[in-house]
Amino acid sequence: MPVGMHRPKPSKWKNVWPFLAILVIVPALGWAAATALSRQRTTTVSPAQSASSTTPSASPSTSEEPASGAQSASEPTPSASSSSPSASTEPDYGAVIHVLNGTGAQGYAGQKAAILNAAGYAGTSAANADGWATQASTVFYEDPRMEGTAKDVASRLGIDNVRQESGLGNPDIVVILR
Repeated sequence: MPVGMHRPKPSKWKNVWPFLAILVIVPALGWAAATALSRQRTTTVSPAQSASSTTPSASPSTSEEPASGAQSASEPTPSASSSSPSASTEPDYGAVIHVLNGTGAQGYAGQKAAILNAAGYAGTSAANADGWATQASTVFYEDPRMEGTAKDVASRLGIDNVRQESGLGNPDIVVILR
């Protein structure tokens, strides 16, 4: 573009500022997305559900009752799992299973997830149990059709507590290791 009497010389920043904006905006958006995804994954339990899962059930095959009065007001009491006609006793090897380590021993959830992978549960992942307040190792499931799978997972990992819990989110089964 010619520079003349009525045209000022263009600024050098005119060509540099889009590049600088990309250098600042793209990493900021990436950080925001990573933060949002990590918070979504670790905050899948509401405080009412954490309070209800602090008391392990004595026998997993009997009827499940909420442990706190706050939860019993918001949810009906589940009936005995074995009497549910939609409950499946066959394990679903395509289930999404999250094994969460609450012991503090590094790699413990990964070892247990490897046991489940070897047993044919390909959708198994391992992570830390942030936000879970259980006192004993427990297998949680939400859908009554996953009861057989949850019991199979519990038996393979040597866990006695199997509970139906609402609000698990994406995984079909959540294993908390204590």
